[in-house]
Amino acid sequence: METFDVIIVGARCAGAPLAKALTDRGLRVCVLDKATFPSDTPSTSALQSNGVDVLRRLGMLDRVLAAGPPVMRSVTTVSPHSTFTLDVDPQTYGMTLGVTRTMLDAALVESAAHVGADVRVGSAVKGVIVEAGRVVGVRTASGDLYAGLVVGADGRNSTVAASVGASEYCSRAAGRLPTWSIYEGADIEAGFFFGARSRPGGGTTGFLGTPLDGGRFLAAAAVPIDVGQSFLKDRYRNFDIELELFPELAEATRDATRVGPLRVLQRWHSYFRTSAGPGWVLVGDAGNFKDYSLGQGMSDAMRQAETLAAAVELGFETNRIDAHTRRWWRWRDQDAWQMYWTNCLIGEPYLPEALADAIFEPGARDPEVALRLAGILNKTIPPLRAVPTGAFLTATARTTGALIAGSAQHPRHALRQARALASMARFTAGLVVNHPSGPVGATRYGRSPRSAPSVTATTLP
Repeated sequence: METFDVIIVGARCAGAPLAKALTDRGLRVCVLDKATFPSDTPSTSALQSNGVDVLRRLGMLDRVLAAGPPVMRSVTTVSPHSTFTLDVDPQTYGMTLGVTRTMLDAALVESAAHVGADVRVGSAVKGVIVEAGRVVGVRTASGDLYAGLVVGADGRNSTVAASVGASEYCSRAAGRLPTWSIYEGADIEAGFFFGARSRPGGGTTGFLGTPLDGGRFLAAAAVPIDVGQSFLKDRYRNFDIELELFPELAEATRDATRVGPLRVLQRWHSYFRTSAGPGWVLVGDAGNFKDYSLGQGMSDAMRQAETLAAAVELGFETNRIDAHTRRWWRWRDQDAWQMYWTNCLIGEPYLPEALADAIFEPGARDPEVALRLAGILNKTIPPLRAVPTGAFLTATARTTGALIAGSAQHPRHALRQARALASMARFTAGLVVNHPSGPVGATRYGRSPRSAPSVTATTLP
């Protein structure tokens, strides 16, 4: 019988850094992933500076930098009626990288294996092993493995989450349909792009652009989810049409050659999941997935891995592993909820355009405001502090005026905006109530860790 201190299911942005950190702490770690590396996975490919800082602290950054990923030195932001470009000095703002997942994940896996983690790729986990209501290991095609803690770092379709019956809370349906192309010959010096622009058919299309290692470039356009099927009928032509709504991003790829097919992510939604229980914990996308708009997924997974490693070490030292993983779960929610809300807000395609304009237009006029907005991306400023109260009041006034004016001129469009605004307001209220940083949530914790479900053999696949 093979036994480890920790088994980690999933070896990408959350699993490999966690394995490295725990192995460095002297724990015996096994990492399992059904994929082999290098291999691709859906991603914005933007590694924010706070994630880069984690890799530096864990001693994993050199392998990543050896592949020559571009360092972003500018951010171009677009709202329905404004555009601004901000220079981001890596020395002061932090180092933000554009990375292909084929390169990044392979480098992370190599780093974990190099320090002695038992990394087993091409090894799918079938489910967890439960004894007396506690997870004690995993089942694989090559045999059962046992551990004091099983970590699900296996993404949105987490086998560990499904096996333990981890429930969702504060979830929100997808607002847009993400589609993206990889290009060769694009202007990789153009920097990072994100934002949304009004589209002729109503609503807004979201955009993201990221220069990548190997001289490649990722450009993404995301139309409202309700027009997705129409978009996909002639996806290549429609993608190019949508890209022209963001001229700066379109220009960066104008003379470039598309590599491979147009990628599409059709079935997704934002959620938190119950993320700790007897003998198990979820990290990264397995426990919390959000709209891609601000490109935070990879760096959040790395930050979570680093803090979870400290919690696991303390849990083993005190023989209170479950208590410390549940406490870590509380930290995760406290840390994540503002960015989660912000991504859901930006990812809603039918919010009144006046709302986005009132928030982003000051950045086009004042570099200090623009830098404060950019601080959201590298987590130096919480989203709710980055936008001044005056901007929120202006946004409210503009939104109300626009809805009143629009109801007379374009009643169907105004009604759709009003419904989107009401939906976002209900979601926001629920998020405040159910999260620990809210005025009520200070004593509640989503679905409280104190009532986290135990698992039985009947939950096994």
